Amino acid sequence: MRVTSEVLPWWFGLTGLWVLTLSTPSLPEIVAAAVAALPCAFAARAARRAVGGAWRPKARWLRWLLAVPGAAVRESGRALVEAVRHPDAGRFDTTRLPDEPGAVHEARAACAAVVVGSTPGTMVVASPPDHRDLVVHRLLEGESRLLGEVRR
Repeated sequence: MRVTSEVLPWWFGLTGLWVLTLSTPSLPEIVAAAVAALPCAFAARAARRAVGGAWRPKARWLRWLLAVPGAAVRESGRALVEAVRHPDAGRFDTTRLPDEPGAVHEARAACAAVVVGSTPGTMVVASPPDHRDLVVHRLLEGESRLLGEVRR
């Protein structure tokens, strides 16, 4: 049962990711996505086990995704202007995550890296072991709404 509960979400997610990249999904492409995602889902499980990962994500973290489209649009133009005007722009910051049990913290750090990295203004570069911080590279000045979300 444990294999199914871990592989199935990976399979759905990877299949969905493939389908999202299609301009006009057709049945053969969806079937190809489902077939190709299956070994990848098992590989994801094997990779997690190889590194000794034990994630316990929380459903409420899905709300982070609501902030991504707006942040991506706002940051895209600003990041382009900043990169052209100041090619050496950017700085490293640390963002403190809540104090949570190990498996929940690891899941939060991993999910936060994906969500925060999906916008052009901020990127997670490290999550030091045995620390509650994320090291991020910030291209833009000001508060990042996504970083605020993952800190809650």
